[in-house]
Amino acid sequence: MQEEYDVFLLTKSPSNPRSELCLKLAVRSRNARLYLAGDGIYHLLSGIQKLPGCTVYACQEDLEARAISGREKVIIPGNFYAVFIEDMMMENCKRAYTF
Repeated sequence: MQEEYDVFLLTKSPSNPRSELCLKLAVRSRNARLYLAGDGIYHLLSGIQKLPGCTVYACQEDLEARAISGREKVIIPGNFYAVFIEDMMMENCKRAYTF
């Protein structure tokens, strides 16, 4: 049996209160896949990729639109939304959250 995980889509900027809630839930999950898109990309500037128990994914188009380069320990899939949807639909996904 494969390990279960929670999927998070974070599109809010670091200053948004919903971001704080998202990150608390992701850390509590202990096995989270955190997808950053839109203004959620700005979290890469604060070292979000070092959160314990989180695998971080970032949308290439949103990185480019905000002139942010990829970071170490961040997965940048070729088709971000296809990978996100597939992850969410897998039987190993316990819960999915969007912020």
